[in-house]
Amino acid sequence: MRAPLNAVTKSVDSPSAHVDAPPEPLCPTLRGRAIRALLAALPEFIFILDRQFNILVASRGVRQHRAEELEGRSVLEVFPPDLHPVASATLQRVLANGQVDGFAAEIEELDGQVRHFDIRVSPFKPDEETSWLTLVASEITEQVRAERAIATQARMIESMLEGVAVIDEQGRIEITNPAFDRMFGYRRGELIGRDMATLAGWPFEQPERWRRTGGASRSQPIEFDGRRADGSFFAAAGVLSSFEVVGRARSLVVLQDVSERKQLERAVLEAVNREQYRIGNDLHDGLGQELTGIALMLRGVAGRATSEYPAILPEIEGITRLVSNAIESTRALARGLSPVNLERGGLKDALDGLAMHAAELYGVQVVCTHRLMAARPLGAELANHLYRIAQEAVRNAVRHGAARSIRLHLHAAHAKVRLTITDDGSGMPPHAEQSAGMGLKIMRYRARMLGGEVRFERATPHGTRIVCECPIEPIAPDAPRARKLRRKRTHGRVN
Repeated sequence: MRAPLNAVTKSVDSPSAHVDAPPEPLCPTLRGRAIRALLAALPEFIFILDRQFNILVASRGVRQHRAEELEGRSVLEVFPPDLHPVASATLQRVLANGQVDGFAAEIEELDGQVRHFDIRVSPFKPDEETSWLTLVASEITEQVRAERAIATQARMIESMLEGVAVIDEQGRIEITNPAFDRMFGYRRGELIGRDMATLAGWPFEQPERWRRTGGASRSQPIEFDGRRADGSFFAAAGVLSSFEVVGRARSLVVLQDVSERKQLERAVLEAVNREQYRIGNDLHDGLGQELTGIALMLRGVAGRATSEYPAILPEIEGITRLVSNAIESTRALARGLSPVNLERGGLKDALDGLAMHAAELYGVQVVCTHRLMAARPLGAELANHLYRIAQEAVRNAVRHGAARSIRLHLHAAHAKVRLTITDDGSGMPPHAEQSAGMGLKIMRYRARMLGGEVRFERATPHGTRIVCECPIEPIAPDAPRARKLRRKRTHGRVN
Protein backbone atom coordinates (compact mmCIF):
# COMPACT_ATOMS: atom_id res chain seq x y z
CA MET A 1 0.00 0.00 0.00
CA ARG A 2 1.10 3.50 -0.73
CA ALA A 3 2.15 5.05 2.62
CA PRO A 4 5.08 3.33 4.38
CA LEU A 5 4.55 2.18 7.89
CA ASN A 6 6.34 4.49 10.34
CA ALA A 7 6.37 4.65 14.09
CA VAL A 8 3.25 4.04 16.11
CA THR A 9 0.73 6.88 15.74
CA LYS A 10 1.04 9.21 18.71
CA SER A 11 -2.52 10.48 18.79
CA VAL A 12 -5.91 9.61 17.28
CA ASP A 13 -9.01 11.80 17.32
CA SER A 14 -10.82 9.76 19.94
CA PRO A 15 -12.20 10.71 23.33
CA SER A 16 -10.12 8.05 24.99
CA ALA A 17 -6.88 8.58 23.06
CA HIS A 18 -3.78 9.96 24.83
CA VAL A 19 -0.16 10.45 23.85
CA ASP A 20 2.09 7.36 23.88
CA ALA A 21 -0.71 5.09 25.09
CA PRO A 22 0.66 1.52 25.19
CA PRO A 23 -1.32 -1.23 23.40
CA GLU A 24 -3.78 -3.02 25.63
CA PRO A 25 -2.69 -6.55 26.62
CA LEU A 26 -3.79 -9.40 24.43
CA CYS A 27 -6.41 -11.86 25.62
CA PRO A 28 -4.68 -15.18 26.35
CA THR A 29 -7.05 -16.97 24.02
CA LEU A 30 -5.92 -14.88 21.09
CA ARG A 31 -2.31 -15.77 21.68
CA GLY A 32 -2.87 -19.32 20.60
CA ARG A 33 -1.15 -20.48 17.46
CA ALA A 34 -4.31 -22.18 16.30
CA ILE A 35 -6.22 -18.89 16.24
CA ARG A 36 -3.45 -17.17 14.31
CA ALA A 37 -3.24 -20.02 11.81
CA LEU A 38 -7.00 -19.86 11.31
CA LEU A 39 -6.96 -16.11 10.68
CA ALA A 40 -4.01 -16.44 8.30
CA ALA A 41 -5.92 -19.04 6.24
CA LEU A 42 -8.77 -16.62 5.51
CA PRO A 43 -8.61 -14.62 2.26
CA GLU A 44 -9.50 -11.34 3.98
CA PHE A 45 -7.14 -8.99 5.81
CA ILE A 46 -8.27 -9.17 9.47
CA PHE A 47 -7.05 -6.83 12.20
CA ILE A 48 -8.04 -6.83 15.87
CA LEU A 49 -7.72 -3.32 17.32
CA ASP A 50 -7.71 -1.85 20.77
CA ARG A 51 -9.66 1.27 21.67
CA GLN A 52 -6.80 3.48 20.45
CA PHE A 53 -7.01 1.72 17.05
CA ASN A 54 -3.66 0.02 17.49
CA ILE A 55 -3.27 -3.41 15.90
CA LEU A 56 -3.32 -6.22 18.44
CA VAL A 57 -3.50 -9.10 15.96
CA ALA A 58 -2.97 -9.07 12.18
CA SER A 59 -4.00 -12.08 10.11
CA ARG A 60 -1.37 -11.38 7.47
CA GLY A 61 1.29 -8.93 6.48
CA VAL A 62 0.85 -5.86 4.33
CA ARG A 63 3.34 -5.09 1.58
CA GLN A 64 6.86 -5.78 2.89
CA HIS A 65 5.77 -5.95 6.53
CA ARG A 66 5.02 -9.26 8.23
CA ALA A 67 1.97 -9.64 10.45
CA GLU A 68 4.13 -9.54 13.60
CA GLU A 69 5.67 -6.24 12.50
CA LEU A 70 2.23 -4.64 12.20
CA GLU A 71 1.15 -5.50 15.73
CA GLY A 72 1.45 -2.50 18.03
CA ARG A 73 1.13 0.04 15.18
CA SER A 74 -1.89 2.19 14.36
CA VAL A 75 -4.18 0.65 11.80
CA LEU A 76 -4.34 4.04 10.03
CA GLU A 77 -0.78 3.42 8.83
CA VAL A 78 -2.14 0.58 6.71
CA PHE A 79 -4.09 3.09 4.63
CA PRO A 80 -2.81 5.89 2.37
CA PRO A 81 -3.09 9.42 3.83
CA ASP A 82 -6.13 10.37 1.75
CA LEU A 83 -8.13 7.59 3.44
CA HIS A 84 -7.14 8.52 7.02
CA PRO A 85 -10.14 10.84 7.63
CA VAL A 86 -12.79 8.33 6.50
CA ALA A 87 -11.06 5.43 8.27
CA SER A 88 -10.72 7.37 11.52
CA ALA A 89 -14.34 8.55 11.39
CA THR A 90 -15.62 5.03 10.79
CA LEU A 91 -13.59 3.59 13.66
CA GLN A 92 -14.82 6.26 16.04
CA ARG A 93 -18.48 5.69 15.07
CA VAL A 94 -18.24 1.97 15.69
CA LEU A 95 -16.48 2.55 19.02
CA ALA A 96 -19.15 5.08 20.04
CA ASN A 97 -22.37 3.32 19.02
CA GLY A 98 -21.33 -0.33 18.83
CA GLN A 99 -22.82 -0.74 15.33
CA VAL A 100 -21.12 -2.36 12.34
CA ASP A 101 -19.92 0.21 9.81
CA GLY A 102 -17.60 0.37 6.85
CA PHE A 103 -16.33 2.14 3.77
CA ALA A 104 -14.84 1.44 0.35
CA ALA A 105 -11.13 1.90 -0.16
CA GLU A 106 -9.27 2.41 -3.45
CA ILE A 107 -5.54 1.95 -2.94
CA GLU A 108 -2.88 2.53 -5.57
CA GLU A 109 0.16 0.26 -5.41
CA LEU A 110 3.70 1.39 -6.17
CA ASP A 111 3.50 -0.20 -9.62
CA GLY A 112 0.46 1.92 -10.47
CA GLN A 113 -2.08 -0.88 -10.11
CA VAL A 114 -5.25 0.07 -8.25
CA ARG A 115 -6.80 -2.36 -5.78
CA HIS A 116 -10.29 -2.06 -4.31
CA PHE A 117 -11.32 -3.16 -0.82
CA ASP A 118 -14.55 -3.37 1.13
CA ILE A 119 -13.71 -2.38 4.72
CA ARG A 120 -16.01 -3.56 7.52
CA VAL A 121 -15.46 -2.49 11.16
CA SER A 122 -17.27 -4.35 13.97
CA PRO A 123 -17.23 -4.15 17.78
CA PHE A 124 -15.49 -7.07 19.48
CA LYS A 125 -15.73 -8.08 23.16
CA PRO A 126 -13.40 -10.91 24.07
CA ASP A 127 -14.73 -10.70 27.65
CA GLU A 128 -17.14 -8.65 29.75
CA GLU A 129 -14.62 -5.95 30.58
CA THR A 130 -12.81 -5.52 27.24
CA SER A 131 -14.16 -3.70 24.18
CA TRP A 132 -12.09 -3.95 21.03
CA LEU A 133 -12.70 -3.62 17.29
CA THR A 134 -12.22 -5.89 14.33
CA LEU A 135 -11.41 -4.50 10.89
CA VAL A 136 -11.93 -6.87 7.94
CA ALA A 137 -10.70 -5.80 4.49
CA SER A 138 -12.07 -7.89 1.61
CA GLU A 139 -10.52 -7.31 -1.80
CA ILE A 140 -13.17 -6.62 -4.43
CA THR A 141 -10.93 -5.48 -7.29
CA GLU A 142 -12.29 -7.98 -9.81
CA GLN A 143 -15.87 -7.28 -8.77
CA VAL A 144 -15.40 -3.52 -9.17
CA ARG A 145 -13.78 -3.97 -12.57
CA ALA A 146 -16.62 -6.23 -13.67
CA GLU A 147 -19.23 -3.75 -12.44
CA ARG A 148 -17.51 -0.90 -14.23
CA ALA A 149 -17.23 -2.95 -17.41
CA ILE A 150 -20.94 -3.77 -17.22
CA ALA A 151 -21.77 -0.12 -16.66
CA THR A 152 -19.64 0.85 -19.66
CA GLN A 153 -21.31 -1.78 -21.81
CA ALA A 154 -24.72 -0.60 -20.65
CA ARG A 155 -23.88 2.98 -21.65
CA MET A 156 -22.62 1.74 -25.02
CA ILE A 157 -25.83 -0.24 -25.63
CA GLU A 158 -27.94 2.73 -24.54
CA SER A 159 -26.22 4.91 -27.15
CA MET A 160 -26.42 2.39 -30.03
CA LEU A 161 -28.52 3.23 -33.07
CA GLU A 162 -29.47 -0.45 -33.43
CA GLY A 163 -32.28 -1.84 -31.33
CA VAL A 164 -30.99 -4.24 -28.69
CA ALA A 165 -33.05 -6.55 -26.46
CA VAL A 166 -32.40 -9.51 -24.17
CA ILE A 167 -35.09 -12.19 -23.99
CA ASP A 168 -35.44 -15.21 -21.72
CA GLU A 169 -36.09 -18.85 -22.64
CA GLN A 170 -39.83 -18.25 -22.93
CA GLY A 171 -39.31 -15.33 -25.30
CA ARG A 172 -40.16 -12.62 -22.76
CA ILE A 173 -38.28 -9.35 -23.05
CA GLU A 174 -36.02 -8.58 -20.07
CA ILE A 175 -33.92 -5.62 -21.27
CA THR A 176 -34.25 -3.12 -24.11
CA ASN A 177 -32.31 -0.06 -25.17
CA PRO A 178 -33.97 3.22 -26.26
CA ALA A 179 -33.45 2.47 -29.96
CA PHE A 180 -35.38 -0.81 -29.63
CA ASP A 181 -38.29 0.94 -27.91
CA ARG A 182 -38.39 3.67 -30.58
CA MET A 183 -38.20 1.12 -33.37
CA PHE A 184 -41.40 -0.56 -32.18
CA GLY A 185 -43.08 2.68 -31.10
CA TYR A 186 -43.21 2.10 -27.32
CA ARG A 187 -42.26 4.28 -24.35
CA ARG A 188 -39.11 3.53 -22.41
CA GLY A 189 -39.45 0.33 -20.39
CA GLU A 190 -42.94 -0.42 -21.68
CA LEU A 191 -41.77 -3.57 -23.48
CA ILE A 192 -40.25 -5.23 -20.41
CA GLY A 193 -42.07 -8.51 -19.73
CA ARG A 194 -43.79 -8.63 -23.12
CA ASP A 195 -43.64 -11.68 -25.36
CA MET A 196 -41.30 -11.06 -28.28
CA ALA A 197 -43.69 -13.03 -30.52
CA THR A 198 -46.23 -10.19 -30.26
CA LEU A 199 -43.70 -7.91 -31.96
CA ALA A 200 -42.11 -10.21 -34.47
CA GLY A 201 -44.06 -13.46 -34.89
CA TRP A 202 -41.75 -16.08 -36.32
CA PRO A 203 -39.18 -17.14 -35.25
CA PHE A 204 -40.08 -16.02 -31.73
CA GLU A 205 -43.50 -17.69 -31.72
CA GLN A 206 -41.65 -21.04 -31.88
CA PRO A 207 -39.18 -21.01 -28.95
CA GLU A 208 -38.07 -24.60 -29.60
CA ARG A 209 -36.63 -23.42 -32.92
CA TRP A 210 -35.07 -20.04 -32.17
CA ARG A 211 -33.48 -21.33 -28.95
CA ARG A 212 -31.48 -23.77 -31.09
CA THR A 213 -29.30 -21.26 -32.88
CA GLY A 214 -26.95 -23.76 -34.46
CA GLY A 215 -23.29 -23.50 -35.24
CA ALA A 216 -20.24 -22.81 -33.15
CA SER A 217 -20.90 -19.09 -33.11
CA ARG A 218 -24.41 -19.60 -31.60
CA SER A 219 -25.50 -16.65 -33.70
CA GLN A 220 -27.86 -16.42 -36.67
CA PRO A 221 -29.08 -13.67 -38.99
CA ILE A 222 -32.82 -13.01 -38.84
CA GLU A 223 -35.28 -11.04 -40.97
CA PHE A 224 -38.95 -10.52 -40.24
CA ASP A 225 -41.81 -8.03 -40.35
CA GLY A 226 -41.91 -6.15 -37.04
CA ARG A 227 -45.21 -4.93 -35.62
CA ARG A 228 -45.25 -1.41 -34.15
CA ALA A 229 -47.43 -0.25 -31.28
CA ASP A 230 -49.83 1.44 -33.72
CA GLY A 231 -50.30 -1.82 -35.67
CA SER A 232 -48.15 -0.84 -38.66
CA PHE A 233 -45.36 -3.06 -39.93
CA PHE A 234 -41.72 -2.50 -40.85
CA ALA A 235 -38.93 -4.63 -42.27
CA ALA A 236 -36.45 -5.65 -39.55
CA ALA A 237 -33.12 -7.40 -39.98
CA GLY A 238 -30.42 -8.29 -37.50
CA VAL A 239 -28.76 -11.02 -35.48
CA LEU A 240 -30.09 -13.44 -32.87
CA SER A 241 -27.42 -14.76 -30.48
CA SER A 242 -27.67 -17.10 -27.52
CA PHE A 243 -25.69 -16.96 -24.27
CA GLU A 244 -25.97 -18.04 -20.65
CA VAL A 245 -26.35 -16.03 -17.46
CA VAL A 246 -25.89 -17.96 -14.21
CA GLY A 247 -26.65 -21.21 -16.01
CA ARG A 248 -29.83 -19.89 -17.67
CA ALA A 249 -30.17 -19.44 -21.40
CA ARG A 250 -30.76 -15.96 -22.76
CA SER A 251 -30.93 -14.55 -26.28
CA LEU A 252 -29.62 -11.23 -27.54
CA VAL A 253 -31.51 -9.58 -30.40
CA VAL A 254 -29.83 -6.77 -32.35
CA LEU A 255 -32.10 -5.20 -34.99
CA GLN A 256 -32.16 -2.50 -37.63
CA ASP A 257 -35.17 -1.01 -39.40
CA VAL A 258 -34.37 -1.82 -43.03
CA SER A 259 -37.67 -0.71 -44.55
CA GLU A 260 -36.09 2.11 -46.55
CA ARG A 261 -33.29 -0.14 -47.76
CA LYS A 262 -35.77 -2.82 -48.80
CA GLN A 263 -37.84 -0.30 -50.75
CA LEU A 264 -34.72 0.96 -52.49
CA GLU A 265 -33.56 -2.57 -53.31
CA ARG A 266 -36.98 -3.39 -54.66
CA ALA A 267 -37.00 -0.27 -56.83
CA VAL A 268 -33.53 -1.07 -58.18
CA LEU A 269 -34.44 -4.68 -58.92
CA GLU A 270 -37.68 -3.66 -60.62
CA ALA A 271 -35.77 -1.15 -62.75
CA VAL A 272 -33.27 -3.84 -63.74
CA ASN A 273 -36.08 -6.25 -64.61
CA ARG A 274 -37.85 -3.63 -66.72
CA GLU A 275 -34.64 -2.84 -68.58
CA GLN A 276 -33.90 -6.51 -69.18
CA TYR A 277 -37.44 -7.04 -70.40
CA ARG A 278 -37.10 -4.10 -72.81
CA ILE A 279 -33.74 -5.24 -74.18
CA GLY A 280 -35.00 -8.82 -74.49
CA ASN A 281 -38.05 -7.69 -76.44
CA ASP A 282 -35.91 -5.45 -78.65
CA LEU A 283 -33.64 -8.37 -79.42
CA HIS A 284 -36.51 -10.73 -80.13
CA ASP A 285 -38.81 -8.38 -82.03
CA GLY A 286 -36.14 -6.11 -83.53
CA LEU A 287 -32.80 -7.69 -84.29
CA GLY A 288 -34.25 -11.21 -84.31
CA GLN A 289 -36.89 -10.34 -86.90
CA GLU A 290 -34.38 -8.50 -89.08
CA LEU A 291 -32.03 -11.48 -89.02
CA THR A 292 -34.95 -13.75 -89.89
CA GLY A 293 -35.70 -11.50 -92.87
CA ILE A 294 -32.10 -11.73 -94.01
CA ALA A 295 -32.22 -15.52 -93.73
CA LEU A 296 -35.37 -15.65 -95.91
CA MET A 297 -33.78 -13.37 -98.50
CA LEU A 298 -30.69 -15.57 -98.58
CA ARG A 299 -32.84 -18.65 -99.19
CA GLY A 300 -34.44 -16.83 -102.10
CA VAL A 301 -31.04 -15.93 -103.50
CA ALA A 302 -29.91 -19.50 -103.06
CA GLY A 303 -32.90 -20.69 -105.08
CA ARG A 304 -32.00 -18.42 -107.97
CA ALA A 305 -28.30 -19.25 -107.70
CA THR A 306 -29.06 -22.94 -108.11
CA SER A 307 -29.94 -22.39 -111.76
CA GLU A 308 -28.13 -19.15 -112.62
CA TYR A 309 -24.95 -19.08 -110.48
CA PRO A 310 -24.35 -22.58 -109.12
CA ALA A 311 -20.71 -21.76 -108.35
CA ILE A 312 -21.60 -19.37 -105.51
CA LEU A 313 -24.32 -21.59 -104.00
CA PRO A 314 -22.01 -23.09 -101.28
CA GLU A 315 -21.02 -19.59 -100.12
CA ILE A 316 -24.67 -18.48 -99.96
CA GLU A 317 -25.56 -21.58 -97.94
CA GLY A 318 -22.64 -20.86 -95.57
CA ILE A 319 -23.86 -17.30 -95.03
CA THR A 320 -27.37 -18.61 -94.42
CA ARG A 321 -26.10 -20.97 -91.72
CA LEU A 322 -24.23 -18.10 -90.02
CA VAL A 323 -27.35 -15.96 -90.06
CA SER A 324 -29.41 -18.85 -88.66
CA ASN A 325 -26.87 -19.27 -85.85
CA ALA A 326 -27.07 -15.54 -85.18
CA ILE A 327 -30.86 -15.84 -84.96
CA GLU A 328 -30.59 -18.65 -82.39
CA SER A 329 -28.03 -16.65 -80.38
CA THR A 330 -30.29 -13.61 -80.45
CA ARG A 331 -33.23 -15.66 -79.27
CA ALA A 332 -31.13 -17.18 -76.49
CA LEU A 333 -30.03 -13.72 -75.38
CA ALA A 334 -33.62 -12.53 -75.47
CA ARG A 335 -34.74 -15.51 -73.39
CA GLY A 336 -31.96 -14.89 -70.87
CA LEU A 337 -32.80 -11.22 -70.49
CA SER A 338 -36.57 -11.65 -70.58
CA PRO A 339 -37.33 -15.32 -69.90
CA VAL A 340 -40.99 -14.82 -69.02
CA ASN A 341 -43.27 -13.18 -71.51
CA LEU A 342 -46.85 -12.95 -70.35
CA GLU A 343 -47.98 -12.55 -73.93
CA ARG A 344 -46.23 -15.75 -75.00
CA GLY A 345 -47.28 -18.39 -72.45
CA GLY A 346 -46.12 -16.75 -69.22
CA LEU A 347 -44.31 -18.62 -66.46
CA LYS A 348 -45.60 -22.07 -67.46
CA ASP A 349 -44.06 -21.92 -70.93
CA ALA A 350 -40.91 -20.28 -69.54
CA LEU A 351 -40.36 -23.17 -67.11
CA ASP A 352 -40.96 -25.66 -69.92
CA GLY A 353 -38.33 -23.83 -71.92
CA LEU A 354 -35.95 -23.86 -68.94
CA ALA A 355 -36.40 -27.62 -68.55
CA MET A 356 -35.74 -28.26 -72.22
CA HIS A 357 -32.73 -25.94 -72.35
CA ALA A 358 -31.21 -27.42 -69.16
CA ALA A 359 -31.64 -30.96 -70.50
CA GLU A 360 -29.80 -30.01 -73.68
CA LEU A 361 -27.11 -27.98 -71.93
CA TYR A 362 -26.31 -30.28 -69.01
CA GLY A 363 -27.34 -33.65 -70.38
CA VAL A 364 -29.68 -34.42 -67.47
CA GLN A 365 -33.33 -35.36 -67.28
CA VAL A 366 -35.50 -32.34 -66.43
CA VAL A 367 -39.27 -32.68 -66.07
CA CYS A 368 -41.63 -29.76 -65.60
CA THR A 369 -45.22 -30.13 -64.40
CA HIS A 370 -47.91 -27.57 -63.60
CA ARG A 371 -51.13 -27.36 -61.69
CA LEU A 372 -52.57 -23.89 -62.07
CA MET A 373 -55.95 -23.41 -60.41
CA ALA A 374 -55.67 -19.81 -59.21
CA ALA A 375 -58.38 -17.40 -60.22
CA ARG A 376 -55.87 -14.60 -60.81
CA PRO A 377 -53.03 -14.81 -63.35
CA LEU A 378 -49.44 -14.55 -62.18
CA GLY A 379 -48.01 -11.05 -62.51
CA ALA A 380 -44.83 -10.20 -64.41
CA GLU A 381 -42.74 -9.52 -61.28
CA LEU A 382 -43.88 -12.71 -59.59
CA ALA A 383 -43.27 -14.80 -62.71
CA ASN A 384 -39.80 -13.37 -63.29
CA HIS A 385 -38.63 -13.94 -59.70
CA LEU A 386 -39.95 -17.52 -59.65
CA TYR A 387 -38.24 -18.25 -62.95
CA ARG A 388 -34.91 -16.92 -61.65
CA ILE A 389 -35.27 -19.04 -58.49
CA ALA A 390 -35.92 -22.13 -60.60
CA GLN A 391 -33.00 -21.28 -62.89
CA GLU A 392 -30.59 -20.93 -59.96
CA ALA A 393 -31.88 -24.15 -58.35
CA VAL A 394 -31.38 -26.15 -61.55
CA ARG A 395 -27.89 -24.75 -62.00
CA ASN A 396 -26.92 -25.60 -58.39
CA ALA A 397 -28.38 -29.11 -58.66
CA VAL A 398 -26.16 -29.90 -61.63
CA ARG A 399 -22.99 -28.06 -60.66
CA HIS A 400 -22.86 -28.71 -56.91
CA GLY A 401 -25.15 -31.71 -56.40
CA ALA A 402 -24.19 -33.72 -59.50
CA ALA A 403 -27.88 -34.43 -60.07
CA ARG A 404 -29.00 -36.62 -62.96
CA SER A 405 -32.71 -36.00 -62.64
CA ILE A 406 -34.52 -32.74 -61.78
CA ARG A 407 -38.24 -32.09 -61.40
CA LEU A 408 -39.90 -28.68 -61.52
CA HIS A 409 -43.46 -28.36 -60.26
CA LEU A 410 -45.54 -25.18 -60.30
CA HIS A 411 -48.72 -25.15 -58.26
CA ALA A 412 -51.08 -22.19 -57.94
CA ALA A 413 -54.34 -22.29 -56.03
CA HIS A 414 -56.48 -19.65 -54.37
CA ALA A 415 -54.13 -16.76 -53.52
CA LYS A 416 -50.85 -18.68 -53.26
CA VAL A 417 -48.29 -20.08 -55.65
CA ARG A 418 -45.71 -22.75 -54.81
CA LEU A 419 -42.68 -23.66 -56.89
CA THR A 420 -40.87 -26.90 -56.00
CA ILE A 421 -37.52 -28.00 -57.44
CA THR A 422 -36.44 -31.53 -56.50
CA ASP A 423 -33.23 -33.26 -57.58
CA ASP A 424 -31.55 -36.63 -56.93
CA GLY A 425 -28.08 -35.21 -56.32
CA SER A 426 -25.81 -35.44 -53.32
CA GLY A 427 -27.78 -32.89 -51.33
CA MET A 428 -26.75 -29.62 -49.76
CA PRO A 429 -23.78 -29.59 -47.33
CA PRO A 430 -24.71 -28.86 -43.69
CA HIS A 431 -23.42 -25.28 -43.79
CA ALA A 432 -24.21 -24.44 -47.41
CA GLU A 433 -26.66 -21.71 -46.44
CA GLN A 434 -23.91 -19.93 -44.46
CA SER A 435 -21.39 -20.01 -47.30
CA ALA A 436 -20.09 -16.90 -49.01
CA GLY A 437 -21.82 -17.76 -52.30
CA MET A 438 -24.57 -15.44 -53.49
CA GLY A 439 -26.86 -17.97 -55.18
CA LEU A 440 -28.86 -19.07 -52.12
CA LYS A 441 -28.87 -15.56 -50.68
CA ILE A 442 -30.37 -14.16 -53.89
CA MET A 443 -33.00 -16.91 -53.94
CA ARG A 444 -34.06 -16.01 -50.40
CA TYR A 445 -34.01 -12.34 -51.27
CA ARG A 446 -36.25 -12.85 -54.30
CA ALA A 447 -38.70 -14.83 -52.19
CA ARG A 448 -38.81 -12.06 -49.58
CA MET A 449 -39.36 -9.50 -52.33
CA LEU A 450 -42.50 -11.43 -53.24
CA GLY A 451 -43.67 -11.52 -49.62
CA GLY A 452 -42.97 -15.24 -49.38
CA GLU A 453 -40.40 -17.73 -48.16
CA VAL A 454 -37.98 -20.28 -49.52
CA ARG A 455 -37.09 -23.54 -47.77
CA PHE A 456 -34.15 -25.85 -48.39
CA GLU A 457 -34.95 -29.45 -47.48
CA ARG A 458 -33.44 -32.89 -47.91
CA ALA A 459 -35.20 -35.03 -50.48
CA THR A 460 -35.90 -38.75 -50.04
CA PRO A 461 -33.86 -40.93 -50.44
CA HIS A 462 -31.23 -38.33 -51.36
CA GLY A 463 -30.94 -34.99 -53.03
CA THR A 464 -32.38 -31.55 -52.32
CA ARG A 465 -35.85 -30.08 -52.38
CA ILE A 466 -36.26 -26.32 -52.69
CA VAL A 467 -39.74 -24.95 -52.03
CA CYS A 468 -40.72 -21.34 -52.67
CA GLU A 469 -44.17 -20.20 -51.50
CA CYS A 470 -45.57 -16.71 -51.87
CA PRO A 471 -48.83 -14.85 -52.40
CA ILE A 472 -49.96 -14.36 -55.98
CA GLU A 473 -50.21 -10.62 -55.39
CA PRO A 474 -47.02 -9.47 -53.61
CA ILE A 475 -47.60 -6.94 -50.85
CA ALA A 476 -45.58 -3.76 -50.99
CA PRO A 477 -43.22 -3.32 -48.01
CA ASP A 478 -44.89 -0.08 -46.90
CA ALA A 479 -48.49 -1.19 -47.45
CA PRO A 480 -50.69 -1.46 -44.34
CA ARG A 481 -51.45 -5.03 -43.38
CA ALA A 482 -54.05 -6.27 -40.96
CA ARG A 483 -53.05 -9.90 -40.96
CA LYS A 484 -51.08 -12.40 -38.95
CA LEU A 485 -47.35 -11.84 -38.94
CA ARG A 486 -45.84 -13.64 -41.86
CA ARG A 487 -43.67 -16.63 -41.16
CA LYS A 488 -40.37 -17.00 -42.91
CA ARG A 489 -38.51 -20.24 -42.52
CA THR A 490 -35.62 -22.12 -43.93
CA HIS A 491 -34.91 -25.72 -43.15
CA GLY A 492 -33.48 -26.10 -39.68
CA ARG A 493 -32.30 -22.53 -39.19
CA VAL A 494 -33.38 -18.99 -38.55
CA ASN A 495 -33.45 -16.87 -41.69
